[in-house]
Amino acid sequence: MSFYIRVWQNCDLEGITKHLMIVGEVTADCANCRELGIDYAQIRNCPKCGTDFRFIASRSTGKLDRGRGATVRRIKDRRPDLTFIDYEDYKEITGKQNARDFFK
Repeated sequence: MSFYIRVWQNCDLEGITKHLMIVGEVTADCANCRELGIDYAQIRNCPKCGTDFRFIASRSTGKLDRGRGATVRRIKDRRPDLTFIDYEDYKEITGKQNARDFFK
């Protein structure tokens, strides 16, 4: 039996943002250009900016999970080619970076 577990590693935030698809309740959006309504199970590139998706995150991870990793498992079953990242971590880091950039 296999399980999903968080693994932390150094990452290039800009590189992730340029290739990140963020999944909502039904569809996803592109973190690079903010295109909405993307079918995350089918689309490989953003229809608006053309970015190739390499990473995926979910806004609902943890909120709706009935078992550990249920949301991650569902998304990874549909998109095993993408690296799943924790949306809360991404949101926290980008928020801090945006604040630093604002006050420069």
